[in-house]
Amino acid sequence: MIVTLTSSIQPRNISHPLKTTIKRVQKMIKNTENDYGVIAKIFHWLLFIMLSFMIFAGNTMSGMPKGAEKLEMAGMHKSFGALVLTLIMFRLIWKLMNTTPQAPKGTENLQALAAKIMHWGLYVLMFAQPISGIVMSQAAGYPVSFFGLFDFPMLLEKSQSLGQLAHSAHGIIWIVLIVAVVGHAGVAIHHQFIKKDGALKRMSF
Repeated sequence: MIVTLTSSIQPRNISHPLKTTIKRVQKMIKNTENDYGVIAKIFHWLLFIMLSFMIFAGNTMSGMPKGAEKLEMAGMHKSFGALVLTLIMFRLIWKLMNTTPQAPKGTENLQALAAKIMHWGLYVLMFAQPISGIVMSQAAGYPVSFFGLFDFPMLLEKSQSLGQLAHSAHGIIWIVLIVAVVGHAGVAIHHQFIKKDGALKRMSF
C-alpha cells in the first residue's frame, strides 16, 4: 500500500520539462522557416554597428592631417576591419549550418531572388573590403595589428603597384558597400511600414 501510494505521487516523466526547455532554447538559438535565431540576430546587428563605426572612422581618417593621431586611427581602423572579417567568416559558417527563413508571405519570386542576390552580395563585399585593406597595408610594408595583441603574418612583399590597386579597390568597394547597406535597410523599412509583413521583426530581439 505504501509502495503504491509513493509511486502514484511521483512524477511520471521527470525529464519532460527539461526536454521542453531544451527545445525552446534550440528554437531561440537556431533559425526556423519563419524567423531568425538569436545567434543570427547577434551577428547581424553586431556587424551593422561595426560597419557603421568603420564608415565613420574611415571618413574621419580621410580628412585628418598626417601625424600620430591619424596613425592611431588607421591602426584602430585596421583592427576593426580584421574583426569584421573574422565575424563575417563565422556568420557565413553559421548561415550554412542553419535553415534560411522563407521570404515573408506575399513576396513575389522575383523579389525573393533579388533579396538573395543582395544578401550574398553583401557577404562578398564584407569579405572583399577588409581583405583589400589588408593587402593595401601589407603591400605598403605595414603590418596589420589586431588591437595590439598580435600582428597578422606578412604574406605579401612590398609593392607599390599592388598597393595602389588595393587602395583603389578598397575605395570602390567601400562606396558600393555603403550603397548596398543603405539599400538593404531601405528594403527592410519598406517591408515593415509599407507592406507591413513583419519582415523587420524577424531580425529584432
